[in-house]
Amino acid sequence: MSSTDAAIALVIPKEEPSSVVTKLYQQGFVHWSQFDSEEDHQVALEKQMTQMPIVHRFIHCGTSWITESFTINSPFMRKILLEVLENYQDLDLECENWTFRSPYIPLVHRWQRLQDFCQSTSNPELSKAGQQLIEFLLPIVGPSVNSLEQTRLTGKVQFDFLWQIFPPGELVMTKMYGQDAICRVLKHHKVEESYSCPAYWVIDMEYVDWNGDKCGYTTMKTKIGGYDGYRRAHLLPTWPISFDCDPDAIKAKMIARGRQFEELRTYHFMQYEGRKIVTRGNAKEEEPASGRVVVDAFAYYASCKVVKPNLRPLDSEEKPKADESSEDEDGYKVRRPRRRSDASTSSSSSEEEAAIDELKLTVKSSETKLERKEDLTPLTDEQCLLCTPWVNGFDLKAKEWGLFLVEKMKDIVWNDDAFSNLVLPGDEKELAWSFIDNKNFANSDFDDFVTDKGRGIIILMFGPPGVGKTYTAEAVAEKGRVPLYAMSAGALGTKPNEVEASLDRALELCRLWNAMLLLDEADVFLSARKEDTLARNELVSIFLTKLEYYQGILFLTTNRASSLDHAFQSRVDLFLPYSDLTTTARRQVWQNFIERAGGETRFKVAEEDYDQLAELRLNGREIKNLIKSARLLNMKSGQPVTTARLAQLAEKRITAMEMLNGEV
Repeated sequence: MSSTDAAIALVIPKEEPSSVVTKLYQQGFVHWSQFDSEEDHQVALEKQMTQMPIVHRFIHCGTSWITESFTINSPFMRKILLEVLENYQDLDLECENWTFRSPYIPLVHRWQRLQDFCQSTSNPELSKAGQQLIEFLLPIVGPSVNSLEQTRLTGKVQFDFLWQIFPPGELVMTKMYGQDAICRVLKHHKVEESYSCPAYWVIDMEYVDWNGDKCGYTTMKTKIGGYDGYRRAHLLPTWPISFDCDPDAIKAKMIARGRQFEELRTYHFMQYEGRKIVTRGNAKEEEPASGRVVVDAFAYYASCKVVKPNLRPLDSEEKPKADESSEDEDGYKVRRPRRRSDASTSSSSSEEEAAIDELKLTVKSSETKLERKEDLTPLTDEQCLLCTPWVNGFDLKAKEWGLFLVEKMKDIVWNDDAFSNLVLPGDEKELAWSFIDNKNFANSDFDDFVTDKGRGIIILMFGPPGVGKTYTAEAVAEKGRVPLYAMSAGALGTKPNEVEASLDRALELCRLWNAMLLLDEADVFLSARKEDTLARNELVSIFLTKLEYYQGILFLTTNRASSLDHAFQSRVDLFLPYSDLTTTARRQVWQNFIERAGGETRFKVAEEDYDQLAELRLNGREIKNLIKSARLLNMKSGQPVTTARLAQLAEKRITAMEMLNGEV
């Protein structure tokens, strides 16, 4: 007979063993006593009761007596219960004075363990006490045990008895921002119906997360609303995976995802296609994301000035505190990191204060830079099983932090043709790459007289628009296999404090990621300072100061090199001048973009036709947009784009630009 069948077939006796149980019946307020003091009476009664192994208390309910509580005094029974109920969340038998009250949840959840212990112990005194304890408990907890086993057999559970299927330590399937995740139950409680809210259950759980330094356990909560009758367990918003027809398959899938999470713990530059969760004010919003993402929780907590969550160590014996979380809009609660400004200096622990000090971002050599101290200890299968499906990442296209799905992360497929397709005159293309290729980000043999000063590489690209300045930075970063943090100068802000904060953030992230920084249209920071432009002069001064201590590679673009500030000229390591594309260069640009857009399968352009197209006075950006427009116009027909169509669009654009510029 299986353990389940045995539990279902429990024979519940009507009487407990009288030799070990003393019964107390509540008889109201009038009673006779041999003591003239109520206090003396209570002391004598308690002394008498502590001499009995079990004290069983009853209250009158209708026409019968029901159990109000019972207290275990037997040292052998207490030893058994300490073993059986070890690590049961929020249960302190000493504080409870070894007294149990309905519905006896810990005893129901650990009933099988109690039986196993009593059958396996070789100590005769413990064995005898265990059998007496089981005989006493059967009439009290037996109905609940049978109900639980019936629930497991049918897979259906009533709302009021949800506590039965969520014992501490139970593995459950839940949702984190709509994504399946496995958590471990810590505890649960029922919120009774009120005037404004129907009854619901709250399940406290824990899972494994990464805070940029280490992995550990953090907590979340989920709600289960009320319902009538029975409901299948696996249809609940959170349900034990033991109710699934193949829990081992679920575990294998989640462990595999956990291994992916384990690989993403430190800094990674990845390709992503999926959804992301971003914070907008006090709300979290879901958005589609496509492109390249930097996965880096360490940089997230640093750049966003957020105190790292204090995760419970994976090997800790300490019981987790399941109430240090806040409710999320999805109906469950997650531990939220606090911003540093929210931390109270009067109540912060020394550990938290140290974390805040460590997180301070700096760019000057006189201040300590943030450095990684990551514990990459391998995770066990059980820990991988509990890993969150989300990681902190930075969307390079949107320039914002968010949560990204582990399963959607892919290795980057680098475009090796980007650099070879770059059209630059003379040897400037190879010269630009030589600067990058020979730059050692971590160490340099050359330094300024001031430590850490002047160790970066600054490349200024100037010339008319659409001639390849931005594309040069993109191609070089692609060839170098590093992130390109590209931003417009206008995105830095207009006020000095905004500009300084934005620059600090961008420069520090590039340092942490070994990334290249592209500051497009940086004219406002590069133009010569004048006495009547004090506000702009301050911006230029801030920009120059930041560049002094930047140790990475910075690309700058401008269309007005003639107004360059003299102080900035001396800081540039490489000038790359760009002029309007020559006929030969335009021919190459046409060929490159057409080939990239589909080549002969989507375009019908003969070799000699490229000479005709090259005569059209267009820059690289205009050529790219024309090819895109032509593809859109011919998409419905499915016919290849002809030279005539390209020439038609080009002529219309040239005419329009001449009219806009007042040339016609």
